[in-house]
Amino acid sequence: MNSSKKLTFSQIRYMIALYRLSGDGVGVKNAELAASLAFSKASVHNMLRTLCDMGLVTQKSFGLAHLTDAGRLLAEKYTACYTRLEDALAAVCGKDSVSEGSLCAVLADIPEEALDTLAGE
Repeated sequence: MNSSKKLTFSQIRYMIALYRLSGDGVGVKNAELAASLAFSKASVHNMLRTLCDMGLVTQKSFGLAHLTDAGRLLAEKYTACYTRLEDALAAVCGKDSVSEGSLCAVLADIPEEALDTLAGE
């Protein structure tokens, strides 16, 4: 992936969901990802195509989606950052006041160097 290209909040949401659902490299079905994110299968299909084009995901036609090595590293970083932000905001605002979409939007606006610091790298 071109490191100068930032991910959108939606792409970050997908990457985190793929990472969480994939466990130890197990592939993820489109329907499983759609259910997890409450999106349509068509939306999932389109986003997975985009992530494949970016080199973050591999998927054969109608097959399981797998994070590439680069995708897994990026998803790990975003997941770590997401968890830290979620914990910090939940401590101040309460767990129910923090939405997944808003956290991913914040992550999409954070500079790359700050993401590395937030992730503890």
